Amino acid sequence: MGSDNIARVTSDAMLLCLVVSLPCVVVAASVGLLVAFVQAVTSLQEQSISQGAKMIAVVITLLIAAPWGSRLVLEFAKSMMAMALA
Repeated sequence: MGSDNIARVTSDAMLLCLVVSLPCVVVAASVGLLVAFVQAVTSLQEQSISQGAKMIAVVITLLIAAPWGSRLVLEFAKSMMAMALA
């Protein structure tokens, strides 16, 4: 395996990590922004409300996106095994 292949595989792995984690990051940021807006309007400055809402939203997102993400990771692992054995 040459250095070109190693660089490509590393780049693909980092891109896969970004793509798989993107739904949770987007949901956490959106929920955090929404809760911060509601807290600013109501003058309620309790940090546990924001953390709890984000945690619940991320868990729901993980339950929904887990099959998709695991399929992507499994396909990547299969391609890496095929490359290693070839």
